[in-house]
Amino acid sequence: MPLLNDKRIPLTAPPPYDSRRKRKEVWYLRFTNEIFTSYEEYINRFMLYHQPLWTCEATGRSNLTYEQALESEGRDEQNRAEFRFCEVLRKRILYNVQFQTIRLEPLVEEIYTYFRFNFAIGEVVHCKLSENIYLARIVDIFPEVNSKVQQQQQQQHQYQHYTSIAPPGSSDETESEPDDIPRQPNGRLRFPDAFLHPTPDTTTETTTNSAATSTATNNYNYNSNSASQQEQSKQTNIPVSESSSISIHSNEQQSVPQIFDPNFTNPSQPLKYRVQLINEFGQPLEDLVRDVDADEIRRDKRVFNRHMIQRLIRECSKRDSYIGAPWLIKANVAYHYGISTLLPPHLQEAQDLAYANQARKRKAPLKELEDKEAEKRARKEENLLQKAKLKEEKERQREERRKQAAVKYPIEDLDLPIYRKDPNLNWALIDMAPDKYTGPATIPYPTGGRDPRPPLHKNTAIPDDIFETFISVWSFLAVFSDPLGLSPFSIDDFERALCQPSQHMSKSNVLFESNACLLNVIIKERQQDIGGEIASGVINEEYLETIKQNEEDDNEESSGKSSSASTPTSTKKDTLFIHHQGEKVERGWRDSEQLKLSSGWDRRTIRNTKGWETVLIGCLNEIATPALIPDLNLILCHLVPRNKSKASERERQYPSLSIKHKLAILSFLIDAVNESTAVKEYMESCQEQLTEFRRQKMELNKEIKNMTARRAEMDKRDRAEKEERDTTDDDDDDEDTDSEDDDSDSDSDSDDEDLSAASDDSDAPSRGIKSHERRHRSRQEKLKLKQQKRKEMEQLKKEMYEKQREAAKARSQELRQKAEERRKLEEEERALRKKEEQLEKDMRKYTTLRIRPLGKDRFYNRYLYLDNIGTSSTYGTGRLYVQGPSDVDIQMIRERDRSYEEPEQPWGRGGGQWFMLALMKAQALNEESEWLEQRLNTPLDVEPSRSWWRCYTEPEEIQQLLSWLNPKGNRECKLKNEIAKRHSYIAESMKKRAQAINKLEAQTAKRNSKSR
Repeated sequence: MPLLNDKRIPLTAPPPYDSRRKRKEVWYLRFTNEIFTSYEEYINRFMLYHQPLWTCEATGRSNLTYEQALESEGRDEQNRAEFRFCEVLRKRILYNVQFQTIRLEPLVEEIYTYFRFNFAIGEVVHCKLSENIYLARIVDIFPEVNSKVQQQQQQQHQYQHYTSIAPPGSSDETESEPDDIPRQPNGRLRFPDAFLHPTPDTTTETTTNSAATSTATNNYNYNSNSASQQEQSKQTNIPVSESSSISIHSNEQQSVPQIFDPNFTNPSQPLKYRVQLINEFGQPLEDLVRDVDADEIRRDKRVFNRHMIQRLIRECSKRDSYIGAPWLIKANVAYHYGISTLLPPHLQEAQDLAYANQARKRKAPLKELEDKEAEKRARKEENLLQKAKLKEEKERQREERRKQAAVKYPIEDLDLPIYRKDPNLNWALIDMAPDKYTGPATIPYPTGGRDPRPPLHKNTAIPDDIFETFISVWSFLAVFSDPLGLSPFSIDDFERALCQPSQHMSKSNVLFESNACLLNVIIKERQQDIGGEIASGVINEEYLETIKQNEEDDNEESSGKSSSASTPTSTKKDTLFIHHQGEKVERGWRDSEQLKLSSGWDRRTIRNTKGWETVLIGCLNEIATPALIPDLNLILCHLVPRNKSKASERERQYPSLSIKHKLAILSFLIDAVNESTAVKEYMESCQEQLTEFRRQKMELNKEIKNMTARRAEMDKRDRAEKEERDTTDDDDDDEDTDSEDDDSDSDSDSDDEDLSAASDDSDAPSRGIKSHERRHRSRQEKLKLKQQKRKEMEQLKKEMYEKQREAAKARSQELRQKAEERRKLEEEERALRKKEEQLEKDMRKYTTLRIRPLGKDRFYNRYLYLDNIGTSSTYGTGRLYVQGPSDVDIQMIRERDRSYEEPEQPWGRGGGQWFMLALMKAQALNEESEWLEQRLNTPLDVEPSRSWWRCYTEPEEIQQLLSWLNPKGNRECKLKNEIAKRHSYIAESMKKRAQAINKLEAQTAKRNSKSR
């Protein structure tokens, strides 16, 4: 029977038969055969049966309707676990389950452990004989005869036992037994015959032997045990099943572990089993009875396992819901197997107490007539209230739709209504503003119906803290390669040059060319005395003067001249200078050794790879400061390994610098070169070119606008001509039908006249010859007139056909002209589009600011793409970079938790920081959410921002990213448009990068194979 909340719901009793009202209206339920006299009761029970609240009692399936649960019980009747077990084992298990009060899992484990190596007579098992498995039925169980050593030990122990308890003369009586019983040399019975044929001399010995026999029997013969328990239950008024359970547990605690415990390695009394081999139908095979050991038989693992035992318990037993309720075998199953269902006294008391508590809770005082009337009024008021609530809910849904229709996209990305629509509440819109929302910290619809964002790839070679410096340096070298005289290279070449080990780095690599070009520009500026503040050394001199001034101030404070006026007013800059001054680093910045090496470094430019490290050392000592390069002393100490070092030693030091220090040197040189005349002139020329391109673009936009107007005018004219032609065709069809009607009318009139004339002739055959001739002439004239009219009509049709032909020729000529005109217009549009694309490329070619984000997504992540326009020999970056939120973005995220006096929005707002973090976690951005949460909990003035950097490397990932972006948000709308505009360039760059990497790998593999 289906269960509701693990309880059986009784069916409604049929109404009593009333002979006086035979036509009383009733309602009938088909699948339960219930009859109701009240429609309210019928519909309530009908709705209850059709709700997915029911559970199948046989299989345990839940969330079913009543009818589905009934079908499940009937369908699984043949697959019940009860019939998978043999009858003997099934009965033993059910005996052990009856009246147990523990939970299901421990009960299953206890039964499985107990019956795992516990077999009984009549049980069907798998028997292993000669490496083959057969079906067999156990027909007998008896102790196994031990080996000779064990047998002697047991005989000695048995002998000592009998001699200690037996009276004198017992041995003589034993010797007088018949000769057909095997005995020992001393006359004692052999083991196990001592148990089968005990010596009945004394009551003590008889009691001992009977105890041993009963122990073996109780442990391994369940049927005899059950019979003894039934007799015992009659004497002690204890149910048979309970006594069976108690005896099983007692035997399990005492004797079973000594025999069947698999962990027990020295069993005192192993057993042998006599089995009868059977066929698949359970019929015994002739002369196939064997005695086997316990390890040669086993049950079918597909049947005897924890899952099947659990199914058997669920199918054949039930349990009430109160605490401490026992497992009870179902009445029909207990009757079939002869299991007592009479509860023990203590369990009966607990059940009565539980039922009394439940009845007391359900019991209600009898209601009088007034109470019934009050109940009816309350029910009526409740119905009215439900109708009012339903009407209010409809009004609320109508208001929700009105609010959603009032949204003017795009809006703030985190305030989009789609994330706050609850699909479980009929897509109700929830306002999660921080000053209004007080519900749980969960988002109803976090995905927003969008595809998941493609996973990001890590930049493994360059750390995140210096990646921004790395990409800035490469961008400057790529953009200003022409004025610097530098060969263009891709970002992967630059990355390999930075990360290449020192022993594999050649002199003519990317780093040497970059450093040499930058140093040459600085040397030329110094030689012409036109350098900026860094290149000319002005900043270096100011720094030295400030250090000198701070030294004088420190001397005055230390001498005590101004001790009374000394106050802690030193600025952070002075502290920094003092800190640098106090560091006495050997071979550090402006050390005597450094100044000696750097003398005359700017006399001539670098022309080859020899000695450029000395020029770099001189440049760093002359124009750099520790404020511009924080690790300047460490870099110089590394470049100059020792005092009085040789040039060959210094040449080997630069390749072993860390990536951070190499980028620091390049970044400083770029800052110095950025003020040079060559860079300024190049930027001015680029600005002039951009100005010219912008003017051309304005003219091109005008042409495109005119072209669009011409196309619109042409389309409008074509539509008007089509409407006019359709109207004309309709009029011509009407005229043709009218003319045909006129012709038919004239023909019918002439025929009528002929018929009337013929009738006149027939009516007056006696008229004269004159009248006959007159009629003949009139008929001829009419025929001539008709023939003449026919010729005129043919002439008119011919003329009309000629006119139509001429009109068709003119129409076709006009259509050809229009098609030619439209074709020319389309060619002009294609030419303008090509011109616009080329103009866009030219403008990007002369754009000096390349690191410009394409936009931000909903989580304030920046997207950057550095194209290869201007450096056509490389593929540029070949990747779409993604940078984490900056400090300004972090502050904006924090501001979401604060309430401001903003205008009320009908669609509401999104939540604060928790809303954004929950949205990221729901979209599987766990790593980014952890970083953002840690950054939000850290004050901005405590630790500088270190954004993470990731990238996309495949064109398919860009397409997936476009599917993830929601154009209804402000930031993602702009970002999606920018990425879509550059999609073709990004995909082409990624493909070129993949081809270059594959080519490089092939060359490396070929070179390695040759070296082998």
